[in-house]
Amino acid sequence: MKTLKPIIVYVILAYLISWLVFVPLALNHYQIIYFFRDDTAHTHTQDVWHLFGAFGPFVAAVATIKRFYNKETQWKFISGYSIRKLNAKSYMLSLSPLFIFAFSLVMARIIHHDWFNIYGYFQHNKLNNPANLLAWFLPALFYGFGEEAGWRGYALAALQSKYSAFRATIILSGIWACWHIPSFFYRYDLKGIAYLGFVLGIVAGAIWLTFLFNYTKGSILAVSLWHLTFNMVSMIGKDEIILSAIMSITIMLLAAFVLIKYKFEDLSPCKKEQINGGNYKVECANDPCYNT
Repeated sequence: MKTLKPIIVYVILAYLISWLVFVPLALNHYQIIYFFRDDTAHTHTQDVWHLFGAFGPFVAAVATIKRFYNKETQWKFISGYSIRKLNAKSYMLSLSPLFIFAFSLVMARIIHHDWFNIYGYFQHNKLNNPANLLAWFLPALFYGFGEEAGWRGYALAALQSKYSAFRATIILSGIWACWHIPSFFYRYDLKGIAYLGFVLGIVAGAIWLTFLFNYTKGSILAVSLWHLTFNMVSMIGKDEIILSAIMSITIMLLAAFVLIKYKFEDLSPCKKEQINGGNYKVECANDPCYNT
């Protein structure tokens, strides 16, 4: 489908649905409207309300594909969750934030001469309480799977049908970053240069996820698992500056590796995944990944 209309419709829907959650929470934070007291004691209450914003990219993707694309494309989207797309190496790449976290722990230990106290983090945040643990975990789960259904499962594939993987990734990075704006007012405590770090992190993460999505032949499951595990480890390490910085730098280095190693057309050893003419376009010829 040559027109950008489906992508524009998708972006508007994703923003509208998510911002119906984000904006009221931002207003509640400043007590312009009142749902609950926004303080440390109600952190997990905010977590529960916040998780509903994850439905935006997912619902928008399903609605857009249903409206503009045929049954074959709809089935291809669903098959993006199939475990058959993944082999052992794909699973390792999908769960790589766990390895990044372990590496960052060791590096932080070398710098600090002390181990980061993971158990202390769980105690401090009262995560020994099953209800609190569930409220902490669910946003990571919902955003990992909810966002990736939309950003990579639909938007990236649609943009890659018109642009190179690199250009599509940069466009998507801008859409993804701006989508977060209302949450800056209640969830992310960013100041000054931290906004630049956030944007660089979004771009680096998007480049890596484009690599993973194309490498796994359009596996939404793979990018969702990556996003989920990264959400979890980043939440654990977010208040430890050195640990958080090492994780961020590692993601940026992985993105730089992808840019150097692979051509901008695909950002992967595999052909880029596309939605073209209402169908996912499968590039079988000369694709080293198609039958691996």
